[in-house]
Amino acid sequence: MAPLLAAPLLLLFAIFFVVPFVEIMRISFAGKGGAWTGVTWLMSSPVFVLVFLNTLKLALSVTLICLVLGYPAACFIAGQPASRRGIYLALVLLPFWTSVLVRTYTWSLVLGREGLLNASLIWLGITSEPQRFMFTPLAVHLGMVQILLPVAILTLVGVMTELDAGLVRAARVLGASPWRAFWHVYLPMTKPGIVAAAMLLFILSLGFYITPALLGGPRHRTIANLIDLQVNQMNDWTAASAMALVLLATTIAAVALLRWLVPERNLYGGAR
Repeated sequence: MAPLLAAPLLLLFAIFFVVPFVEIMRISFAGKGGAWTGVTWLMSSPVFVLVFLNTLKLALSVTLICLVLGYPAACFIAGQPASRRGIYLALVLLPFWTSVLVRTYTWSLVLGREGLLNASLIWLGITSEPQRFMFTPLAVHLGMVQILLPVAILTLVGVMTELDAGLVRAARVLGASPWRAFWHVYLPMTKPGIVAAAMLLFILSLGFYITPALLGGPRHRTIANLIDLQVNQMNDWTAASAMALVLLATTIAAVALLRWLVPERNLYGGAR
């Protein structure tokens, strides 16, 4: 009975992951230029190395910013009564359910030369002429953080609501200051949530396409944008497949690191 129940899932996995993965492997290692064409291109391409490093740096910085902003927000939401917590979670989910394309385009209206930010700066007398915010790393970071911040908050809230609040109260009763109780009791208990959120944010950031393309422009390409360039403009499927393999290998490495840092029972069975 169990294999029959798992059959639809295995069929979907085979169609939408195994088959494309095998095809990407075939094109990467046996493209039209011969065996190892894609790998050879990657090793000899300074553009790929530069874009890959920029993608890693962007994913790491966005992950860090989301954790710094999301952790206190998650602490606040987790500390609310259950009825009020639902209202705050709805406020977090509302932008999360909005299309990524719409949210990214909204940022282009805010950061553009005639946008809301430049108009506000000129009205306040801070600057006399429009500043350049679009097609900068700042614009890409703002867009990606706004999109991924709900993911960080929801992941952390899920862990924090499972914590035993009595341990923090016990530390306070025994004489610990609020900061000491947080640093030595509360923060360590939330470590599985922090690591899970960090890995999830990092993996999602690696594959971002729309936001860097619209807000970063050609000077701030990511691996996803470079794959799109190779497929739609250069018609080089071998190079694109090789880059997709590198992206997949990086994701698998991040997941393996997550499993090594946090035991499986803590990831899926709560933080206690």
